[in-house]
Order: sequence, then C-alpha cells, then structure tokens
Amino acid sequence: MGKAVDHSIATKQEFLKLEVVLVQTANDVTKCLKTLKVNLGKYDRRHGLYFRRTSKYFLRRDIRVAKELAADLRYAAKRIYKNKNPTKSELNAARLSTNATTDAMNDLIQSGRIYDQNLNKGVSRGVTSIIDDILGGNDSNQVKHERGSLQNVNGKCTTKQGLFGHKHIGDGIREISDTVEAVVLSTMRESFGGFSALKQQITATEDAMSPWFATRVKEAVVDVANKLAGDSSPSPACTDN
Repeated sequence: MGKAVDHSIATKQEFLKLEVVLVQTANDVTKCLKTLKVNLGKYDRRHGLYFRRTSKYFLRRDIRVAKELAADLRYAAKRIYKNKNPTKSELNAARLSTNATTDAMNDLIQSGRIYDQNLNKGVSRGVTSIIDDILGGNDSNQVKHERGSLQNVNGKCTTKQGLFGHKHIGDGIREISDTVEAVVLSTMRESFGGFSALKQQITATEDAMSPWFATRVKEAVVDVANKLAGDSSPSPACTDN
C-alpha cells in the first residue's frame, strides 16, 4: 500500500510541475506575440506600408491562432489543477495543445517568408533594375531559406551560416535581415524561450505514470527499507556480550 502511495505522490508532483510550465509557456507565447505585433508595426512604418499591404495585416490570422492556442495551454493547466488525481487524459491534452502551439509559431515564420516573397514580386524593376545591373546583373544567386522551425529559434537546428546579413541584390538596397521573416525570427529569439522545457516535463510526467517508473519507485523503497533494517540490527560485538 505504501509503495502505491509513493508512486501516486511522485506522479502528482510531476503533474504539478507540468501545470506550472504550461502556464509559463502560455504567458511567454502571449508576450512574444504582443512584441511581434509591435515589431511588425515598426517594419511597416519603416518601409512605408499601409492598410492591407502591411505585414501586420498579413500575419494577423496566424497571430490570432497562436494566441488562441496559448489559451489552450492555460486550459490544459487548469484541467490538471482541478483534477485531484490527473490521468493520461490531462497529459494528452497538454501534449496536443503543446504540439498545436508549436506548429502555430512555426507557421508565423513561414507566413513571414511568404509575405517577403509576395512583396518582392510586387517590386517594379525601374531603378532597382538599374542597380541590379550595376551590382552584377539579376539576382540569380539569391539566398534560399530552408523552412524555418522553432528548433532554429532555440538553436537546436542551426541555419546556414550567414543567412542574415548578406546583401539581397533583388531589392537593390535591402538586406536579408530586413525582412518580415527575420523580424519574426529575431522576436522569437529575444522574447520566447521555446517549448523544450514544456516537452521535457510532458515526458517526465509520462514516465512517472508508466509501469517502469512504478517498478523503479518500488525498488527504491525496498532498498531504503533494507538499509534501515540493516542499520537497526545489533552489531556482532553487542551479541557477544
């Protein structure tokens, strides 16, 4: 009975940690999205973009979706808080909301790239064409971006060296770092810690619920009990007396 209680306590402790990390991640995502809207507004003003041509307008739906999914993270935490004995149902809810929010943040990076591509297509060749010719012809050596991911943001998967800072000849003057995709990436780097801590806690909670973990807890309890029993037994010197 005591072993089962110890296992239950260990599982509850992991769920409590998961609840905390869920709320913290949701808050971080919300804060990052607010900062992103400010940074996109600065980008639009810097480039003289207004109304429906703005990056802020283009990404508004993706930002709204990410914000709603951050609320789902809080709801998953609330489910754990309300349930005295959380189960796999609460764990699965946390995992699903985490994966969905991760995808939403990745979609923001992709949408930023699409906006940049559409904006570049709309640039007339006038003076830009002349600058291209002077600088060495058409932009046949444009740097191509790999699909962004949140692992790129957190440094787990590195982008090609020099991805930011190369001259983007197709615009004549603009640099690759002066794109909406770069604004999204830099905002995430500076304002969001990523999902690694949350995913690790989900794994830890899952392990705590597994039969393997229960066996390990039982073995640990037995080892401690045996050690205590050994320490309490009389020494040979005492028995001789």
